[in-house]
Amino acid sequence: MNVVAFLVFAIDFFLCSRNPDLDDSATNSLILDVFPLAGGAIGMLLALSIFGGIGRGHRMNKDNIAWWFLAIVCLVVWGLVVAVRFGYLSLDASTGVLFEGWDLSKLKVLGVYLSVVNIITFVAFARDKRVASSGNDYGRRAPEAHLLGLSLIGGSVGGLFAMYALHHKTRKWYFTIGLPSFIVLNISTIVYAHMGGLI
Repeated sequence: MNVVAFLVFAIDFFLCSRNPDLDDSATNSLILDVFPLAGGAIGMLLALSIFGGIGRGHRMNKDNIAWWFLAIVCLVVWGLVVAVRFGYLSLDASTGVLFEGWDLSKLKVLGVYLSVVNIITFVAFARDKRVASSGNDYGRRAPEAHLLGLSLIGGSVGGLFAMYALHHKTRKWYFTIGLPSFIVLNISTIVYAHMGGLI
């Protein structure tokens, strides 16, 4: 599936370079969204990395940032599925396991990490809002990929709080949908790790 995803994205790149209107097509985006969902996240990320910066629509920007993060999220989910499937991780999904057996020392480390990354994310959003409000100097603005990346690695609560408290990025669908999705992904990953005996 990864080879197919890579090849489809390569074909799309060359077609879009010949017909730029195709790059803005919703149908084009929906077709490409299927591949990371079907297990081709590595192929999609590889294609995005190779073709990044070559064409107008294929480097990480506001038009395709959703592809990058969809591929990353799918890579995490498929990675967890593969880990269980091939026995690297075994899950005990009984109800008691969800509420019992948490390793408190590991939870403390996780709590410190999440606190720090959420504070950093909040500060990054606040700084970007301040720069945007004082003249929108693009050289000093935080790239949206950095704000979303901080949210993805655990800072989604801080990002979501900053987004609504500071009224920053609230009109961008990939923030209003992405940050709550990252919260669900982060919680699911923590529960998954606990069920596998890692936390």
